[in-house]
Amino acid sequence: LDLMLRRLKTVAEDQAYLGVVVYLDQPELTLPQIDALARAFAQVRQAGKRVLTFAESYDLSSYLLASQADLILLQHKGSVELRGLAMEEVYLAGLLEKIGAKADLMQVGQFKGADEALTRTGPSEAWDSNINALLDDLYAQVVDRIAKGRGLTTQQVEDIIRDSWTMSDTDYLRRHVVDRLTDRDLVDVTEVEFGESFVWDDTMGQAEASGQEVDSPLALLRLLFQEPDVIRTRRDTLAVIHARGPVISGDSEWGGGLFGGEAIGSRTIAELLGEAREDDHIKGVILRIDSPGGSALASEMIWQAVRDLAEQKPVYASIDGLAASGGYYVASAADRIYAAPQSVVGSIGVVGGKIVLGSLYEKVGVHVHRRSRGPMADMFNSVEPFTPGQREALQAGMQRVYDQFLDRVAAGRGRRLTDLDAVAQGRIFTGRQAVDNGLADELGGLDEAVADLARRLGLEEGGYDVLHLPPPMSLGEFINSIFGVRSPVSSAALFKAQGLDALASEALGPQGWSATSQVLGGLMLLRREPVLTLMPYALIVR
Repeated sequence: LDLMLRRLKTVAEDQAYLGVVVYLDQPELTLPQIDALARAFAQVRQAGKRVLTFAESYDLSSYLLASQADLILLQHKGSVELRGLAMEEVYLAGLLEKIGAKADLMQVGQFKGADEALTRTGPSEAWDSNINALLDDLYAQVVDRIAKGRGLTTQQVEDIIRDSWTMSDTDYLRRHVVDRLTDRDLVDVTEVEFGESFVWDDTMGQAEASGQEVDSPLALLRLLFQEPDVIRTRRDTLAVIHARGPVISGDSEWGGGLFGGEAIGSRTIAELLGEAREDDHIKGVILRIDSPGGSALASEMIWQAVRDLAEQKPVYASIDGLAASGGYYVASAADRIYAAPQSVVGSIGVVGGKIVLGSLYEKVGVHVHRRSRGPMADMFNSVEPFTPGQREALQAGMQRVYDQFLDRVAAGRGRRLTDLDAVAQGRIFTGRQAVDNGLADELGGLDEAVADLARRLGLEEGGYDVLHLPPPMSLGEFINSIFGVRSPVSSAALFKAQGLDALASEALGPQGWSATSQVLGGLMLLRREPVLTLMPYALIVR
């Protein structure tokens, strides 16, 4: 995505370019990524240049992006297969009961819903209203964007979505779904749009070379054991710290973490923030967040590190797809929060508990002999549910974490958040709603956050660098991460070894599995920490 955005910026700013043709070959794009690309399209068009998209077939995500172009081109006999937004929520209480297990979970926040996937067979009324309001706004944004981009009414767009599966390519043209039917060489279109004398920039569509050539076994070994370059700043710099995945205590994980995905380690992020504080060339920091939350303690540690830095240098937060629960806990520490209109924001609440396996042990003939010493020592045993005293103690601890969460949000957002209780209790919002209710400050992506921070600091365009952190891994670190050497062997290693991650990725799609694995990874933290700030479900838009 970053490469695509940079190239679109080049087209907008370089007078040598007349425009751009974007080939959409079933891209896996999230709604916030589409929003970022749409803004880049707009910059190209505002520069007086043409944006064309071409595809053999369009689905909702690719068509949503194409609707922001000057022309939508479709291959002869191609298809436009649109559908609305849909979700599937899986409830496992019945399955757990069949195998003799039970989720003994509690939550703080009426609308949180984080325990429901494991404790219920369907949604509560509170969660139902929560998720329906989110889905309503996301769908409204999708329809509105297509309508404005194509010059249609929202009813016309809904009619097209309903009818697209039965329409022919000439029907698409007649109903203004697409602008031209063409062949892949696009000659009949480009000569009209750009004239006969233009030339293609063939390098624009190519991936950037890594700069590392591996032409022999010895070269591969050198790469394997080569230490990554030390990051040195040489002039005014803005640092972008990427925080993606569930929030965990300790070091961040890449590829070898929970369910093979990434994880945000409190120690890693705190160290990066500390290094930014000590580096005189770094004038400000942007936290790029995509997280469903996770460890309450780790979220607090990162919050403190952000505020420590913010006392000396400005810190902005840029929300990618998701800053929910612990992800929002971290974001609330920033001086300013940017979100895409379709980002998911909020879920201020707490969940905690354990999975009880006593009946399962009986079914499979496992006998557990327990020993303990001291008060509450046996609280998290795997055989029996919490006793009333244990439940009361855990609920009190969760309430303390929830109150602290509210305090941190109130401290970070200040007067911008006029009614904290109205956005708390586990409620979730789109980025557009979050700006309206004070959970976020501006609609925009990473580029907007960087540009605004630079203006605040008086940095002129071209007069500063943007440093992305953490730095790239060495090849040796990458290989270690693939085989799980970074972290202790967990269920994630088994999941990957059995190839289930590949199966899940194929079933859900790369973006869908990425979102799902973040939430699953967060739930796995219950093995280590009894209280989590976690959003309960992954939202997958196809």
